[in-house]
Amino acid sequence: MANIPTMGRSVNSVIYNLAFSPKIKFIDLEGMKATDSDTAEALFKLVNISGSIETLNLNRSDVINKLTEDFYKSVGQSKSLKYLNLGVETDNINTVSASLIAKAVSMNKRSKGGLEALVLKNWFTSN
Repeated sequence: MANIPTMGRSVNSVIYNLAFSPKIKFIDLEGMKATDSDTAEALFKLVNISGSIETLNLNRSDVINKLTEDFYKSVGQSKSLKYLNLGVETDNINTVSASLIAKAVSMNKRSKGGLEALVLKNWFTSN
């Protein structure tokens, strides 16, 4: 589903249903646009429910700014998630999101989670 910007909201039910798949290891939503809060909710449920998801690529997806505190908590508690890409095109990440990802990484480490790599391209740059 990567780099298909028109998928937008159509992907919500797909993501949610994949959360129940015991074999899903990789989700790539790179470049996806026109997402909404339901997309963010589906991603939260995916990370929270799935015991097999290892890679979640949201690079340049507009859903990043819609992710909730619950999503970040689920990242912190995940035992299976190894690679998370939250790269953005411009430095428009708010300080709340930055604080939440920092807490998630810390929680993941303390709970012996699986997170090995995190991409936050352009989160902390300023022009």
